[in-house]
Formats: sequence, C-alpha cells, structure tokens
Amino acid sequence: MTRPNITTHNAARCLAILKAAAEMPVVAADLAKRLGLAGNRESQRRQVRAIIKHLRDQGEWICATMQGGYLLTDEAPVWAKYNSAQANNGKRVIGQSHNRNKAAIDSHGQGLLFQPAAGCGIR
Repeated sequence: MTRPNITTHNAARCLAILKAAAEMPVVAADLAKRLGLAGNRESQRRQVRAIIKHLRDQGEWICATMQGGYLLTDEAPVWAKYNSAQANNGKRVIGQSHNRNKAAIDSHGQGLLFQPAAGCGIR
C-alpha cells in the first residue's frame, strides 16, 4: 500500500471547503470529489484522512463524526470534548489489541477455557 500524497494545495483546498461549510459536517466522499482525488472509494477516504491528519497536525481543530463527516470548529469546548473522546477510544482500542495479542500467543489455543481450574480435583 502506498502512502497518500498530501499536497499543500489539496490541504488548503480541503480547509477552505470545511470553512465554507459553516459548521456543517462534510463527508469524506464529498471532500474527495470536490478535491478531485483519484482512486477507488477506499483510496479516496484514505487520502482524505491523511489530509485531515495533516491539517490537525498544523493546528486546525477538525472534528470527525461517524455519521456526519468532518467539521471545522473554533470552539474550545467542542474541540476538548472531541479530543477527550478520541483519547478514551484510543485506550479502548489499545486494550482490545492487547487482549488479541494475548490470544494470538496462547499456546493452548483457547486459553484456560478447557484447562481445569486449580483445586478442582481433576488432573
């Protein structure tokens, strides 16, 4: 998989589109179409996510919702709430990843599911 090519032109155009939306979320597919991004739908979404990440790294307050899309905000409480939710989601994902890793290296295949518990008299 190749890394998305982020140009300053596309980043600036994306930011202008989000500013023009005036507090209305813009879905990734619409952003990709308006930016003229090439590739299939998933490739375009990946490119849009890379542009949004770049803009966030530059200090832009861009929130994302699963239903509505991307939203540029200038309200600190909205941005703080979004970041807090993302941090909590990140912790949950890391926890799930840790559990999957433990399952993947389990030499018994099913963990302790079929191994008798200590003190139950079965050997």
